Amino acid sequence: MAGDPMLRSVRVEGEISGFKHHVSGHKYFILKDDKARVQCVMFRQNALSLDFSPKEGMKVVVTGSASVFVRDGAYQLYVEAMQEAGAGDLYREFERRKKKLAGEGIFDPALKRPLPAYPRAIGVATALGGAAFWDIVRVCQARNPHVSIVLSPCAVQGDGAAEDIARAIARLNARGGVDVLLVGRGGGSMEDLWAFNEEVVVRAIRASAIPVVSCVGHEIDFTLADFAADARAATPSNAAELAVPVRAELERNLAALAGRLASGLKAQLALARARLLALGASAALTMPGKLLTGERRNRLALLNQRMNAAVGVSARSASATLALLYQRMNAAVEQRLRAAQRSLALARRSLDALNPRSVLSRGFAVVEKADGSLVTGTESLHAGETVAIVLRDGRATARVEAVENQKAETQAGNGL
Repeated sequence: MAGDPMLRSVRVEGEISGFKHHVSGHKYFILKDDKARVQCVMFRQNALSLDFSPKEGMKVVVTGSASVFVRDGAYQLYVEAMQEAGAGDLYREFERRKKKLAGEGIFDPALKRPLPAYPRAIGVATALGGAAFWDIVRVCQARNPHVSIVLSPCAVQGDGAAEDIARAIARLNARGGVDVLLVGRGGGSMEDLWAFNEEVVVRAIRASAIPVVSCVGHEIDFTLADFAADARAATPSNAAELAVPVRAELERNLAALAGRLASGLKAQLALARARLLALGASAALTMPGKLLTGERRNRLALLNQRMNAAVGVSARSASATLALLYQRMNAAVEQRLRAAQRSLALARRSLDALNPRSVLSRGFAVVEKADGSLVTGTESLHAGETVAIVLRDGRATARVEAVENQKAETQAGNGL
């Protein structure tokens, strides 16, 4: 059997079960599908070449040799190489799409727009109730609670997720009043993040009239959406930091500008006073008797009186102007502060109204499917399906025993 060339190089695809990592570095597991199973061992010297961590339930493709384990009298596969099932195909498809879209100019750096310096509202396209959304809310509230957050919920994984993400981006553009968009989700495998590699999402980001920040997965995760976005953040929290400036820094900048304005006005007034004093000390004005006599002296005296009166009026006018400017500046600062306080109160009320947890605290619940999508009606539920119920203070898992469609029952009762 050991000399059979057909058994020296065997390629098997299946799901890992009963995975054990021995302290020696060897890995023991069962590879199975719906029809068969085979015991496998991967020795340490081969396991060192793995570029991923095998886990229970993971689908893999292994290459190795088959033999009989004498003690148990059963076939065993000695694994020499392992890769995630489908990972190679996904990577090749990723590179193909990347090359195609780059050829169309969608990733051209010249198309990327700067993010607004002082956003009043940010739009978020991600899963309702997901950790990504609450991370964004937490960071935005800490940096500048005046900034409004508008959520356009969408599925971020599974069938139809790509189209749902594209629709969420379009809704935020159509709504208006949003200065920057954050599009993304938390981390996951390449398969989990694949919706953000779909062309419909990439083109929706590029077509957005509002600057887009992509925030998909973690630092090491890259999707085609990242290349199309105007800016890329490693995580949803980083995206919020990138999009929203710190309110305290804005207030310090405003105070510095007001200080420079006041200093400039004082300097201008001091210069005008110095010029008036220099003019009043000139020889033509202080010793007119040495220059003119008779009628001209009288005329000079009259002119001198008029000039002194004018100088006094100008000085008083300049002082009054400065005082008025100070008063207007203080009034403007107070008015802006009151407006900011009103905006803060309005933003807080708006945020509370949009906050899903406000609804949950009144006894309602949010039902999510296993892929994280929101359940909005009975048509998306099936008996025997497992769902998650999001409550005010946590989550619960439930099993759907039966589905009753109220609309269908009403129609049946009416004879329709």
